[in-house]
Amino acid sequence: MILAWPWFSLALVLPLLVRFGLPPLSTNRRGRTRLVHDGFPLLLPQAGQPLWRMTLCWCALVLALCRPQWEVEPLIHYQTSRDLILAVDLSDSMRTQDMLDEGELRDRLGAVRQQLKALISARPGDRIALIVFADHAYLLSPLTQETRALLTLSDELDFDLVGRTTALGEAILLARQHADPTRPTALLLVTDGRNTAGNADPLREAKLAAATGIRIYTLGVGADPGTFAQPLGGADPSAELDEPLLQQLAAIGQGRYFRARSQADLMAINQALDSLEPVARPQTRYRPNQELYPWPLALAWLLLSWPPRLSALASGWPRWRRASPPEEPPHG
Repeated sequence: MILAWPWFSLALVLPLLVRFGLPPLSTNRRGRTRLVHDGFPLLLPQAGQPLWRMTLCWCALVLALCRPQWEVEPLIHYQTSRDLILAVDLSDSMRTQDMLDEGELRDRLGAVRQQLKALISARPGDRIALIVFADHAYLLSPLTQETRALLTLSDELDFDLVGRTTALGEAILLARQHADPTRPTALLLVTDGRNTAGNADPLREAKLAAATGIRIYTLGVGADPGTFAQPLGGADPSAELDEPLLQQLAAIGQGRYFRARSQADLMAINQALDSLEPVARPQTRYRPNQELYPWPLALAWLLLSWPPRLSALASGWPRWRRASPPEEPPHG
C-alpha cells in the first residue's frame, strides 16, 4: 500500500496545535480561556464523545486525505517475439574434452550446456523449444516461455541420454513438425559430427523446413583436427565434423554457419544470434492503482454518525454485567 499524498499526514498534529498552540480569544464565566469560532456550535451535537473515538475519527479522515492506494503490478509483454528451437547433439563424441575455457579444457557438452543456458536467459520474451538427438531425435520441451523449466532441462542434458550416433535429419524433421508456421521461427542445430543415423535426409528436411519459413543456423563444436594429441590408435573426434554439410544446411535455411572451438567462441555466437535474431524488447503497461481512501472515509463517517446515547450505553455495558439483580421480597 502506498500514499499518493503523504504530506497531508502533517494534519495529524492540527488538533494539538489548536489545543496548545493558539492563543485564547475569550474567557468564560469560570475564568477559563477558550477558542471561539462561528463554526464551533456545529460541533455541539458531538459533545461528550470519548476522546479515543474522536482521535480515531480524525486519524481516519487524515488517512483518507492522504489517498491510500493499492499498488497494482504493471503488465509486461514482449513485442516482435519469435520462436527459437534448440537442437542439441548428445552423441558419444560430445564427451571429448577439447573446449578451452580460461586455460582449462572441458567437455563439449558442458560448454554447449553453458552456452544454451546463457542464450535462454537472455531471451525471456521468446518461445523456446529444446530438441535432443543422437540415434534418434526427441522433443525434450515444446515451445514455451517458461525460462526456469528450460534452464532446468538444460542442466539435465547428459551423455548417452538418447544414444551414441548422430541423426541430424531427424532433428530438423522434428523441429519442422513442432514449429508454428504463423510465427517467425529459427532453428539452431548444434553438433560435433556428421549424419550417421536416422531415416531422414538432412538436406531434404532443410529444404522443407525453409519452405515453411524456418531459418536454420548450424553450429559446429570442437577443436580443429590435430589440435590435441590422441591416444595411440585412437581416432580424432574433431575429424568427424561435417562442416560442408552444416554450411549447406545453413545456406538452404538462409541462416549462418558458426564454428566454436572454445567457450569464448560460444559466447560470441550468442551475441551474433542476438543481432541476427533480435531479442524481443519488453514493453511495460502501467495500470492505475486501486484507490483505498473510501475505507477510512467510511470509518470516519461511522464514528461521526454513532449516536451519543449508544456510546454512553456501550461505555456503561460492563457495569451492567457486574451489577447483580435485586432480590425479590419473600412472599407470604
